[in-house]
Amino acid sequence: MGWATPAAFGMAMAAPHKRVILLTGEGSHQLTVQAVGEFARFGCHPLILVLNNDGYLIERLLCDDGERYYNDVASWDYTALARAFGGKDWHCERVSTPKALRQALAAVTPGQGAYLEVIAPRYDAPMMAEAMGKKQ
Repeated sequence: MGWATPAAFGMAMAAPHKRVILLTGEGSHQLTVQAVGEFARFGCHPLILVLNNDGYLIERLLCDDGERYYNDVASWDYTALARAFGGKDWHCERVSTPKALRQALAAVTPGQGAYLEVIAPRYDAPMMAEAMGKKQ
């Protein structure tokens, strides 16, 4: 957990002429969030989508009691993070419906970084992740 944000930054540095799209869970993102500052520092303009489902979902699915406290994470104001880390001109928004997500994506301009917090239900998971949890 936590590797996606710095890996995306590495991709942005390797291909500065392309927009990097990062999709990461909020629990994983919290482990290496300081890499957002590196995007801003080096003038990268990623599209970051932080899927906020109120904790470590994969851990909730894999352990015998997903509601154990260690599967919870601190509640952050994710929409404030990009600016706090230097992304002053980034588009930052919290969305909770598919329509709001489409509108937020449409509002992002070329050459502008974007940081979108996507609110999802606590146990909303892909079928494969759910199946992994059931095999435990």
